[in-house]
Amino acid sequence: MTRVTLRDVAARAGVSTAAISQALNGRGNLSAETRERIKAVAAELGYAPNKHASALRSGRTMSIGFVMAANSLQDGRRALQRARQLDALVQAGAERGFTVTVLPDSRPDLLAGAQIDALYFPDPADDRTILRDAVAAGIPVAANDLTVPGGVLTIRTGYAAAVRAGLAHLAEAGAQRIGFLVDESEVPRDQLGESAYLAWSAVNGRTPLVARVDAGRRRLVPALHELLDTDVDAVFAYCEEGPEIYLHLEQIDTVMPRDLQLLVLCTIDCEMNARLGITHLCLHPEKAPEVMFAALDAGEAPRAIELPYELVRGSTTR
Repeated sequence: MTRVTLRDVAARAGVSTAAISQALNGRGNLSAETRERIKAVAAELGYAPNKHASALRSGRTMSIGFVMAANSLQDGRRALQRARQLDALVQAGAERGFTVTVLPDSRPDLLAGAQIDALYFPDPADDRTILRDAVAAGIPVAANDLTVPGGVLTIRTGYAAAVRAGLAHLAEAGAQRIGFLVDESEVPRDQLGESAYLAWSAVNGRTPLVARVDAGRRRLVPALHELLDTDVDAVFAYCEEGPEIYLHLEQIDTVMPRDLQLLVLCTIDCEMNARLGITHLCLHPEKAPEVMFAALDAGEAPRAIELPYELVRGSTTR
């Protein structure tokens, strides 16, 4: 199929190509009648603006850099997290006509020839040399859960804030001994959540009770019982196995919330937790690329943005 050009629309409408551009971009001093007629002709012919041609004229490359750590695929949980981050960026970019350029964190020298409009740094555990070099080169940078001086949009993924909100909810519901079930990994979101739990416990004079689940999930039930054996009256499951934990507690005749309060965190199984009536915190880390693109389009000054989360009350807390 032959692509409809600006000249084709101009010929059909009987105006100049400059007039077509003004009408479709909301510029110039065209009358309302002429503007609407041009839009109607463009729609009739199926004209779609060439975003890449416009980008070249404005000096934009229509590509976003994504930092990939060399060891990010060795840990199964971390690999899944990185795959979701990349997928979210690809989807958000595709809607705007952007491609994604993947850059290893160990090769900051590739920045010079990367031809990108911005750099997305998804994991604070990665080597930050490439991030600092991007800032020094004047490339806009968006970083998850990381504050770096100069030209960086900090996207707080909400994990720490959600932990504080969940612990406050359990405390308000009467919980005195809150156990924290977390993944045993080096994923920064897990470290962030555990740090928030330990800080909250210290501030509120509570004894921290932590149990860790291995990457293969073989120790999920033993880790849960490790907390139950310490006479906890509430469990905050920071690992994303809320349904499995809920069903196991039912199997061992635990009555929730009478015997034990349960609150879980989730990013992908929020609907399942809701159907089971589990009180849960639903986070949306996949919205980080949308935030980055919005800031890039608006040309805003670097700042910090907190991603949303929801505390959904169910029958597992009082």
